[in-house]
Amino acid sequence: MPSMIQPSFASGELAPSLYARVDLARYQTGLRLCRNFIVMPYGGIKNRPGTVFISSTKGNGASRLIPFEFNDQQTYVLEFSHLCVRVYQNGGIVLYESGPNVGQPFELVTPYTEAELFELNYTQSADVMTLVHPAHPPAQLSRLANDDWTLADISFVPSIVAPTNLAATVLTGGSGATTPYRYVVTSVSDDEVPEESLPTASVSINSYDNKPGANLTWDAEAGADYYNVYKDNNGSGIFGFIGRADGVTFTDNNIAPTKTDTPPNGNNPFESAGNYPGAVGYYQQRLCFAGSDNDPQTMWMSKTGNFNNFGYATPVKDDDSITLTIASRQVHRFRHLVQLQELLGLTTGGEWVFRGSDSGLTPKTVQAKIQSYNGSSRIPPIIINNSAIYVQSRNSVVSSLAYTFESDGFSGEDLTKFSPHFFRGHQLVDWTFQQVPDRLVWAAREDGTLLCMTFLPEEQLIAWHQHVTDGAVESVCAIAEGDEDALYLVIKREVNGSTVRYVERMASRQVSNSIDGYFVDCGLTYDGRNTEPTHQLKLTGGVEWKYPEQLTLEAIGHSSLTGALVGRTISLSVGSDMVRVEVVSVESGTSATVKLTEICLESLRDVAVADWALMATTLSGLAHLEGKTLSILTDGDVHPQQVVSSGAIALQYPAAVVHAGLPYVAQAETLEIDWADRESSTKLDVRKVVPSLSVVLESSRNFWAGRDADHLYEQKPPYREFYNQPLALQTGSSQIKISTTWDEAGRIFIQQADPLPLTVLAVIPEVVTGGKG
Repeated sequence: MPSMIQPSFASGELAPSLYARVDLARYQTGLRLCRNFIVMPYGGIKNRPGTVFISSTKGNGASRLIPFEFNDQQTYVLEFSHLCVRVYQNGGIVLYESGPNVGQPFELVTPYTEAELFELNYTQSADVMTLVHPAHPPAQLSRLANDDWTLADISFVPSIVAPTNLAATVLTGGSGATTPYRYVVTSVSDDEVPEESLPTASVSINSYDNKPGANLTWDAEAGADYYNVYKDNNGSGIFGFIGRADGVTFTDNNIAPTKTDTPPNGNNPFESAGNYPGAVGYYQQRLCFAGSDNDPQTMWMSKTGNFNNFGYATPVKDDDSITLTIASRQVHRFRHLVQLQELLGLTTGGEWVFRGSDSGLTPKTVQAKIQSYNGSSRIPPIIINNSAIYVQSRNSVVSSLAYTFESDGFSGEDLTKFSPHFFRGHQLVDWTFQQVPDRLVWAAREDGTLLCMTFLPEEQLIAWHQHVTDGAVESVCAIAEGDEDALYLVIKREVNGSTVRYVERMASRQVSNSIDGYFVDCGLTYDGRNTEPTHQLKLTGGVEWKYPEQLTLEAIGHSSLTGALVGRTISLSVGSDMVRVEVVSVESGTSATVKLTEICLESLRDVAVADWALMATTLSGLAHLEGKTLSILTDGDVHPQQVVSSGAIALQYPAAVVHAGLPYVAQAETLEIDWADRESSTKLDVRKVVPSLSVVLESSRNFWAGRDADHLYEQKPPYREFYNQPLALQTGSSQIKISTTWDEAGRIFIQQADPLPLTVLAVIPEVVTGGKG
């Protein structure tokens, strides 16, 4: 009987319309179903980790999550809700550290209503985030401390002001005919990028023709490092640069003005309703805005290096602000501005590129060129390597956009063409990119389904898979935390007859044992293990060292024994040897009387150990899941499910590490088996039976397999190596006998319903073929 191998699932879940496309290479690496499994970049699949409950959203209202990266060590997730922002860091909500609200969640008032949250556009530079919405003036969000943030409208005038009391007097020694001269002065702050104020009001003087010029004076301006002086000597109305003064005086000895170097003009394109932009981004040291209600096809770029200055000179200078309106056959409202090799403008009707000369964009060299006519939705694009992916205007197609040398432009492809069943009749509402560890694009659909795409454009790997939970995912956000990216989610759930919304954080999948593996949703963890190496416990006073003998428990390096421990169970371990004792009484902070619950091995007698844990029989703090049936993992083994009552669940036996939360099921189903040989070009219509199969595993425990979801057989795990330790994770090939019937499919169904890890690298079904049905 031949065995077929599917060594990769790198194509993810394929649409039903591709079930007959055995000619495609993707068919051989695709799946019929991939639910709650993640396609790994190297082809295998693994059940996704669960989510950890953090907090309810503000008033259980709709919220949007936005990442904020202060530096490579301090990253935050911002929960934007109705007229409010709250802050999350490292899996917890940020609380007030002082003041009248100490211990309460930090909240910052905003002008953005619930209906406007997913229309917000943003960009970030260093510790400042710029927020735009067509109904509100552009604003800047700044972090001062964990519990101190500010949000303020942007002032589009220079931060430094012009000097005051400018005065002019004629040069001495002149006589006769005169010519009127006019002067203005500006203040200049010489920081990393010099910033120049608007000019003073002009001062006029009748200069003698035989002694032309003037003496100028003004009052010093705080913050000014020097002053620029400009002159109009011919009545043209154009002031030209004549010199720089470090002090508050300047003498014009008939200096010829440079009329191509003129003082700046003030300009605020966003000063009133209807003119507020809807898109924002940075490019070549300019802050760029675009897409207001009054000018939907116009883009404004700040002066180079002066992000809040949209001034210009006459004639224009290369570093002046830029205003550009694209010309198109129909209205192309700007949605997003994206910085790649060049500046991209994604509009409702097409994708544009903005170019300048080799030295960069300037008011005289900027030009716009259309690249494609797909159109973009409000969902922000994601930058991956040197390409962008974006959701097209109807929110149901994902496309890529990257520069190609062949076309000397930007082109892309439809990333949903092999899995369109996920998008037909649906719309995406939010998405994010989790770069580490698996290069995953997570996307929330309008019906609450969480879609995910494993995306490696350099390997042409595009694999979609679906993820479901007992609720609806409404917003997603990934941010770097430690050595990987953490995924935060807003999930709407029905709990105890009420609709609630929770902020949850997906647990790490990078664990090496089943004790720390986390595969429940909206759950919590009890971990009673000692984390201080100097805090040790020692059992003494034993005779036979058997149950129910009483011993003395000594605390070494700490004095944490209290009366609250009476009746609790404590475990002590040396390597794989473990003993559990029950606390009978506590004599002091360093001494207690305990009762053995089992034989104490010699390795644990009269030995101080740092590997100990306070075990629990009740897990409280679960009020957010009141009335729900929970999946439970205790010390790496599956515990019978329990219903939350009064915010708690009772365990059948003590455990040191407990994960409890909502259950979910990971399921994968292969496509119909097909291969070509000399006798036939296809086996798709040939009857088949699969009596057994081998599954190549990596760090896995306990799963089920069969011909479909109704005919599953349990994989027999290896024997328990140590009595007091969980079953070891299995790596390698595991064979399962299953029962199938003669049909034309020969599909394999794999399921993991327990809160345990399962990673499948390949499936190898044993196939018996018959005649055509």
